[in-house]
Amino acid sequence: MPMRNNISPRIRPRVKLIKEFPELLPFVSVFFLLTVFFMMGSSFVPVSGIPVNLPTAKIVGMYSVKKYIVTIDRHGNIYFNDMIVEDLNQLKSKLLTDVATQGENAAIAIRADMNTPQYGTVAQILSLADELKINVILLARPAESGRQTNFLDN
Repeated sequence: MPMRNNISPRIRPRVKLIKEFPELLPFVSVFFLLTVFFMMGSSFVPVSGIPVNLPTAKIVGMYSVKKYIVTIDRHGNIYFNDMIVEDLNQLKSKLLTDVATQGENAAIAIRADMNTPQYGTVAQILSLADELKINVILLARPAESGRQTNFLDN
C-alpha cells in the first residue's frame, strides 16, 4: 500500500493586529456628508413666523404643489409669504405675478386665525383665488385623533 503524504502547504496570513485607536476622521467626514445630503433632500414646509391660532379639524391630506402662504392674523392683517399686504388689490397683483404663472402645480395655503373678527376676508381671498384659477388649501390644526397634513415637493 502506498503511503500518502499528509503534508499540505500552510497559508499564513500576514494580517497584523492593530493595537492603536482607529482613525475617526473618515467616519466623521462621511457622517457630515450624509447629514448634508439628507438635509438637502428632505422636504418641508417653512412655518410662517406670524402667530396664528388655527382652528382644529380632522384632516388628512397629501399635496404635491408649490406652496405660497397667505396668513390672516387676529387683527385682520393680511400677509403673503410673511410680508404684509395693504389690501386685496395688492394681494391680487402678488398672486398674479407669483402664483398664477406656476400653472396647475401652484396653490396658496390660507392660515387664518380662528379669532379674527373679519372672517369675510377669508371668503374674499377664496373668491379671488377662484377668479385667478388658483388652488386653495385651508390650514388647520389636527384634532386629537386626526393626522397632520403633509406637503410633497416635486
